[in-house]
Amino acid sequence: MKSARPRSATIPKKAVRQTKSAGLPKSKVMSLYRAQVKQMRNEKPVLISQTSTIIGTDNSWFNAQIIPRDPSWVAVNNASYVWYSGNLNSSNAIISKTFTLALNRNILASTLFLSVDNYAVVIINGVPLLFDGPTTATSNFNPGRTFNIRTFLRKGRNDIVIIAFNDNGARSQDNPAGVAARLNINLSAIQS
Repeated sequence: MKSARPRSATIPKKAVRQTKSAGLPKSKVMSLYRAQVKQMRNEKPVLISQTSTIIGTDNSWFNAQIIPRDPSWVAVNNASYVWYSGNLNSSNAIISKTFTLALNRNILASTLFLSVDNYAVVIINGVPLLFDGPTTATSNFNPGRTFNIRTFLRKGRNDIVIIAFNDNGARSQDNPAGVAARLNINLSAIQS
């Protein structure tokens, strides 16, 4: 008869589940992403052919409306704070942008600066870049965060979807919420 192996204190007795963003499983978040991309398919993408460009959140983003910046939020150059245009008092906002990178240029560098009160999910071309869990950390909106997104982008059509969540429910004067994003994209000279 074999004796049972003693359990190590470091081996959990139960499976540990990944954290959920705003209580949503990853499958639900990806479903929201696919629905958003489907809705914006009729939007004409911005063609980017210059070597250096900045795309900042503003009213041109799908479902986005510019809102006043809360004094506690970091000021973001070339981007405005936005929230869901369908309901500015919503507890979450799903905003997106479609753009096309020139086929005859290589992507040299690209970053995303994100400031969000309170937390977010960011998906670029179907690949999750950021999957925050619920938090009230002020570092998400002051000073904000920067991500290297060069490998997430591709020549041709690109989609970015940001799902932002407000902690403690609906956005209000006493419970502010907003998201500002800025993409900096550097392309090579024209390739023949």
